[in-house]
Amino acid sequence: MRTTLAWLGACLVLCLSGCTPAGPGPGGTPGPVTSAAASPTPTTPEPVTVLGVGDCTGPIDLSGASITSLPAVPCGEAHYYEVHATFGLSGDSFPGTDTLADQAAAQCAPSFVDYVGVKPEYSRYASAYIAPDEAAWAVPENRVITCLVGLADGGLVGSAKGDYLIFPRTGQCTGPQNVPALEVQIIDCAKPHSYEVIATKKVNSAAAPTKSELGKLFASVCRAGFKDFVGIDVGRSKYEVTYFIAGADVWKKVADHRMVCSAGSPDGGIKGSLKGVKK
Repeated sequence: MRTTLAWLGACLVLCLSGCTPAGPGPGGTPGPVTSAAASPTPTTPEPVTVLGVGDCTGPIDLSGASITSLPAVPCGEAHYYEVHATFGLSGDSFPGTDTLADQAAAQCAPSFVDYVGVKPEYSRYASAYIAPDEAAWAVPENRVITCLVGLADGGLVGSAKGDYLIFPRTGQCTGPQNVPALEVQIIDCAKPHSYEVIATKKVNSAAAPTKSELGKLFASVCRAGFKDFVGIDVGRSKYEVTYFIAGADVWKKVADHRMVCSAGSPDGGIKGSLKGVKK
């Protein structure tokens, strides 16, 4: 089975409204602003803590609801987004959400490339940003665009800086692989899964491998890797070997130039590792 990188999805760029004070929520923590909770007495907006480059966050509501705080969480723990840039905004008058959206697009996109190493549309990460709404703009400290890289579903561990890989890593387990590369689901190997990545090799060439070169790579990396990992030749095994590699149409647009080989079954239901199973 040959899986190539043919479609890479689109960049997510959404503006989050910001920063109007809210009443306490459960446990005394600030809660979201809603029309029902709005105070009849005008309140003065307060500064919201601005995250710095490299800070990571928990989940963020991308629906457009106001947010009143965005605490940092350790990047070494499961998180959702990471700040890759912040940009101060000038002027006394609120410029409007459309203008802020244009500024975010102009400044966050190149920063994403510098930080991650590849354009958002060729990354496994989504791009998003936070900008102040009109109420938050009243406080000069809130006049900042915060550029984010991450995943709406979370589950990220470690930094996205320099992480241009789009295919799974050795030791990771996945769901079905007959989907676009960026739609492959990474699954805990202890849970039912379809495939396990058993071997990878970086291809150091300016152009995508030819058909002949692919055949040699498959034999030396995937078939040989399967035998070393599972314990028997793939032709004698109940499991199959698959691979990912970027196609010629995107070779110069992506930075992940690895041959990535997996062992498993399209029927799924595998639990644990296939290392040494010899069947």
